[in-house]
Amino acid sequence: MDVKVIPAEKWKRYIEVSVPATEVESEFNTALRRYQKQVQIHGFRKGKAPVHFVKQLYGEAIRQETIDDMVPKILEQARTQNDLHTVGPVSVEDMKYDEKDGLNFRAAVEVAPEIELRQYKGLEFEKVIYDIDDQDVNDTLEDLREQRATTRPIDGGEVQDGHLVLVDLQKIDAAGFPIVGDKMENQRFFASATEDFTKPLIGAKVGDIRRTSFTERRPDGTAAEQPTHYQFTVKEITEKVLPPLDEAFAAEFKFQTLDEMKNDVQAHLLRQAEQRSREQLRREIVDELLKVNAFELPEKMAETYAEKFFERIKEQFAGMPEETIKSESRAAAFRRLRWEFLRERIVAAENIAVSDDEIRDYVIQLAFASKEDPQRLVNRTMNDADKREKLREDLLEAKTLQLLEGQMQLRERHAPFKERGQQRIITV
Repeated sequence: MDVKVIPAEKWKRYIEVSVPATEVESEFNTALRRYQKQVQIHGFRKGKAPVHFVKQLYGEAIRQETIDDMVPKILEQARTQNDLHTVGPVSVEDMKYDEKDGLNFRAAVEVAPEIELRQYKGLEFEKVIYDIDDQDVNDTLEDLREQRATTRPIDGGEVQDGHLVLVDLQKIDAAGFPIVGDKMENQRFFASATEDFTKPLIGAKVGDIRRTSFTERRPDGTAAEQPTHYQFTVKEITEKVLPPLDEAFAAEFKFQTLDEMKNDVQAHLLRQAEQRSREQLRREIVDELLKVNAFELPEKMAETYAEKFFERIKEQFAGMPEETIKSESRAAAFRRLRWEFLRERIVAAENIAVSDDEIRDYVIQLAFASKEDPQRLVNRTMNDADKREKLREDLLEAKTLQLLEGQMQLRERHAPFKERGQQRIITV
């Protein structure tokens, strides 16, 4: 077998392969004998038909299957012998076979980018420390009260700011005439004196009809030229009733006292603040390292990766416009792919590894946290190759980021917890 690797533009390589006919025919004859034992031909018992009968009936299909099986093995051998770190899909071109010249084909592949580590230590970063105060604790307790809120009807009263109003919503034209077939019954809205759409409900009673309008947004984000008009028919008015913040409320969440609940909320917020601070810093470290150690991605591999990533996550964001999801997921996928390549170089440079013992220790911690049987969870994880390697990858990521964080020059800045901000829609 003759194999040549021919460099092409950027990450592309051509692997030209020539396999003598004798090698192909040897594999073909092996496959033919295997089929002879399995096939049943009319007039013969199963596995007893002469080889030449099987060859006459199925020879071409078996030879093609043999070649199809040989090609991936040949390419894998070519990668190993030529130290090719190929990535992404392989495109096999110009495949030909005949009994004189043998099997000849060319495969187009992309190889991993060669990354020169310019700098990944000693960079300066600002680490934001989010401080928790009494107001943060009170806000969380208020959110919990909102979750346990009940409603009670307002009989004979008027809609006030904050009331929950049950209405039939009818779309109307500019003159006030109903648009047939565009009515939504039993819709609930919180009436707000500061929100244009529901503001007309303020002061209404059950049975009243009020009109409202708002300007719709097109899929591209621009405003429609004309407002859309609706008509409310008020059917029911209710108000929200929050439970008192007392010992009984704390008992609903399995706390002995309200003070114990407040202390637990504060501890939970501190963990949230620390996690947000750490995630933000590590994201900034990765972004800066990708900037300092810039490189381009293999095109086909990157596009395939982005498409698969989009297909995997699109259902999680079903309410968003598909183009927005594609744009966000594409950027996130490319960033993740570039970081995986860069992290691989850093891992090699720093000799970072995750042992099976480290995986077991981590699984045991997970078991105690989730109150599962540790040995059972360890066995289930370590005996599942996919789960084990996925966990090894996650721990390798954490280990690498922890090492990088310790090698940077950090200056701390304190900020209120409420300023922790929002992340991008789709992050990896």
